[in-house]
Amino acid sequence: MDLNTLTRLFDGLDSYIIAVDSEFNTKFTNGRVSLISGKHPDEMINKKCYNIIHGYTQPCKNCPIAEDKNFQGTKVIIKDIVTYKGERMFARSAFTRIADDLYVSSFIDITEIERERQKLTHSSKESKANNFRLAHERNIKDNEINFLEKAIDNMAQGIMIVDEEYNIKTINKMLKDTSGIKDIGRNKCYNVYGFQEPCKDCPFKTNNIKALRQMHDKHMTIMFSKFDKYIVESLRDTTREIKLIDDIRESQEEIKEKQRQMSIMNTDLLRMNEKLKTVQAMIEEELKQVGHIQESLLPEKLPEVSGYDFGATYIPAEQAGGDYYDCIQMSNNYWGFVVADVSGHGTPAAVIMAITRAIMRSYTFDVISASDALTMVNDILCDNIHTKDFVTMFYAVLNTHNGTFNLASAGHNPVLFFDSSEFIVKKITASGMFLGTFEGLSFEEKKWYIEEGDIFFMYTDGLVEAMNSHREQYGYDRLVSKLMMFNDYPADRLIKEVMEDVRDFTAGAPFEDDITILVIKRNKKEEKKEEDK
Repeated sequence: MDLNTLTRLFDGLDSYIIAVDSEFNTKFTNGRVSLISGKHPDEMINKKCYNIIHGYTQPCKNCPIAEDKNFQGTKVIIKDIVTYKGERMFARSAFTRIADDLYVSSFIDITEIERERQKLTHSSKESKANNFRLAHERNIKDNEINFLEKAIDNMAQGIMIVDEEYNIKTINKMLKDTSGIKDIGRNKCYNVYGFQEPCKDCPFKTNNIKALRQMHDKHMTIMFSKFDKYIVESLRDTTREIKLIDDIRESQEEIKEKQRQMSIMNTDLLRMNEKLKTVQAMIEEELKQVGHIQESLLPEKLPEVSGYDFGATYIPAEQAGGDYYDCIQMSNNYWGFVVADVSGHGTPAAVIMAITRAIMRSYTFDVISASDALTMVNDILCDNIHTKDFVTMFYAVLNTHNGTFNLASAGHNPVLFFDSSEFIVKKITASGMFLGTFEGLSFEEKKWYIEEGDIFFMYTDGLVEAMNSHREQYGYDRLVSKLMMFNDYPADRLIKEVMEDVRDFTAGAPFEDDITILVIKRNKKEEKKEEDK
């Protein structure tokens, strides 16, 4: 099984998973290990496990592998870990030998349990802690036996593990339901796809890592991963994605062809200096048209919701940019508010921005969970973006009836929230990586409430990173001051005051990055007029 497949299978688990050989070289980690080491899983491969986890230069004293490399079964130890952030963490680690030269360690975070145990001093509390610990140990034992099968069985995508004789060793519920096969003992893996003999693109015979199948009018994308003598097949229903991607690829091909023709034209222009200005003007006009097209993708008008005031602005650093904001009206008083920033500038960023907008509007309508929406967008972008570009995004779903937000962030700047009751500006963020690079990501979701007089200020980093001639950034402090100073202004006027201050600060220096601002303000109720005396 390759690292990408393992990552997709295990990144969603609460456990920290690490696989090593008998020389303590790391062969695989899931994404959660990065919370301890501070490194991406790819950076930890073939590094010593005791170095990336503890910072040691030699194996841990209580390491089961160091004590007996031929041990069988599972050994459980308590580990005292200091993360790369300096935070102390207690973990219960189960070591299992799964092959001649491969061991898997599964960490369960028991920091809170351990701290509670250390606080208990008298016998009644000690007895309670012991009972709790014993129950937890039993749960861990059960999880160690069943966690893989349960995790696989509960996945939304189909999972099947087969041996070299094409026998099905494991198949999850989703794939059983899709294929209609219930008795795996009487069927081979190729029977699941409706074949009577091994598939022509079988990874046991070829080096294929990906294939397409059609099952009951559904288009399924299969990822193959070899692991020892087994093949892991991961299936995902990509019927809608394939249609969307076909449309996007067609657009990309048109853009590539246009770029190719422009390249030929530019080569000819070197030999035809007398036509340089004319052709340059044509190019500038086309870039303007890209910018106009991009601006046309932005909302024609902001929402009109009783009790709320909205404002927005978009200022590209070039004629076309990679920033994006949107207001998506849903059912039952819900609105989705997006602010996103595509890495890079110009036409490529504008294209990715347009793709992102299309995905958001096509797939996240009436998805009131902000984290679920970002997960869907990320998976589709990963199948579509084949460059080093990525997208940061902050997504807020507002119930305008009660003022409740569902919030999620994909590596984006924190939202600035002016709390009128405390007269303070707070930063709101949520953990989550940027979109379009790593599949299978999950995003933290937070809830927030906006009351009368409060301001929800969303923006891209071009605002706080705007520089003057001394290469000094505008920064958060100056922006916070303006939010507090102009909090009583309508949303549009507030944005105008902020941008005037930014231009005063930069003193005419051109913006190096796109600037986007989206403001949501909950209005105060009008005071009753005094009765005429």
